[in-house]
Amino acid sequence: MRARLMMISTFLSFGLLCVACGQPADKAAVRPAAPEKRTSAGPAKAIRVKHLAGEILSVDPKTKTITVRARDVDVELRFDDHTVVKIDLDAVKPQEIPPGTRATVKYVERKGRYVAKGIFISAETAEKRESPPQSAIRSFS
Repeated sequence: MRARLMMISTFLSFGLLCVACGQPADKAAVRPAAPEKRTSAGPAKAIRVKHLAGEILSVDPKTKTITVRARDVDVELRFDDHTVVKIDLDAVKPQEIPPGTRATVKYVERKGRYVAKGIFISAETAEKRESPPQSAIRSFS
């Protein structure tokens, strides 16, 4: 008798547990988040990252600017502490960039100024700048 009572109470508990777990959530308990209020009148602009490839003319650490010549146009970009500068896979400081090397620059436009996000230089172009040009080595016969 006692075994039957124990068996019935177990099945009853298990049945109630299954019913409780299968019920949908109470909709009053789940409230949607309040919509965010925008302070600006217009829609927010997406910041687009632009690319520039050219020759590094100068790096000025005092004003934190770098000048790049691309397609016969000199472009002045600002850099900050968040700017990533790499020669191949090695991270370097912007002051260590040798002038005259070719680089690819990723930048954004903020408040009418160009801000560099990343400056990437191939080690081959950095080495070529230090060695004499190949045209000086060739002998014409």
